[in-house]
Amino acid sequence: MINCKIRLAPQCNKRHNSAGSRWAYMTSIFVQARRQSGAISAAALALLIATPGPALAADDDNYPDPVYMTGAEVRIDRAIEGDLIAAAGRIHVDQPVGGDAVLAAGSLDVQAPVGEDLRAAGGIVTVANRVKGDVMIAAGRIALSRNAELHGHTWLAGSSVSIDGRSMASMKVYGRDVTLAGELYGPVDLSADRIEVRSSARVYGDIVYSSGQEITIDPQAQVMGKITRMPAKLQVGQGSTSLDAVKPLRPLLLAGLFAAGVLLNTLFPGFTRNSVRMLATAPVKSLGLGSALFFSVPPVAVLLIITIIGIPIGLALAAIHAVALVIGYLVTGFFIAQKLAQPLGAHTQALAWRLAFLAVALVLLAFAGTVPYAGPVALILALAGGLGAMVLQAFSRYSAAPRRPGNSDAWPGA
Repeated sequence: MINCKIRLAPQCNKRHNSAGSRWAYMTSIFVQARRQSGAISAAALALLIATPGPALAADDDNYPDPVYMTGAEVRIDRAIEGDLIAAAGRIHVDQPVGGDAVLAAGSLDVQAPVGEDLRAAGGIVTVANRVKGDVMIAAGRIALSRNAELHGHTWLAGSSVSIDGRSMASMKVYGRDVTLAGELYGPVDLSADRIEVRSSARVYGDIVYSSGQEITIDPQAQVMGKITRMPAKLQVGQGSTSLDAVKPLRPLLLAGLFAAGVLLNTLFPGFTRNSVRMLATAPVKSLGLGSALFFSVPPVAVLLIITIIGIPIGLALAAIHAVALVIGYLVTGFFIAQKLAQPLGAHTQALAWRLAFLAVALVLLAFAGTVPYAGPVALILALAGGLGAMVLQAFSRYSAAPRRPGNSDAWPGA
């Protein structure tokens, strides 16, 4: 089992003022992280190198050192005086952060106060304490709980945004569904498909919103400022129409995936064979590591792009991740094809039979993806399983025990 949790020891937080010592320091951490958490650590540490931190400024030696953390799961269980920069599958902030917090995770839970700015990206982001500085969050779902208290300017973007805390400054929100249920003192700018102001909401500033639907305000809610509707900026609900137009192209997509599978099996037969074997022998490890990569790498790419200086790295990381997901999907397709071919005997080892079963497997995966509710789950499992198997078989090359040749399961390699 690969341990994907990294905690920096106190002696690793010594100050490095010169450029040479800082590079040596970051290189040593990179080597340590690469051994323990692979692609997640490499992506996260690229973010660390590209993100300039105030603690590295030579003119302020009294500023606390920043803390860098990465892994499958990160839990902040001690107070941090300076900045925190972390990327992981899951992040739990249980102790105060004195400086800025730059976080990227599939699931992010901020239960402790943040002394300065909060920058976050992920699948699900929950804030349940005080943030003294500005807040910028991009996520699939954002929840500001009743204990959240935002003192700086706030910018939120997500499919579902729920605000049940207190905001002391201006707020801009972009999303599909936006719910206001807290105490808001600054002007509020909303762009969403559906906006609801619940009975517990207390808004002491103006509300400017743009939506395809009229804002819904509970009679018991209190809005002290003006409510102004602007022309719709986001037409999120129109996405389904455009997706319907893409449906006739699904056969072409399947044909493209099949061609990519043929190319992958032709150019990298050993890689394909080893990845399929890894998915068969270690499915739980493959799904676990693949899920961590699936949810943590995109937020890292987003944060790299947000830093401006990291735009080239962020775009390259996003492109590599997209290619890796396609290959992982094909690995899962080869795995399903192998399972389909096993009952028919050894004669299915011929190239034509292998490709025929690959085509059947891709069609089955496509049908599974159209099942309501279960379809997206099946798609994520297919992507994560193949992606994790790829990474695990890459790590296996560095194992001390040599791999014995001559195994009988030569499928699906050529």
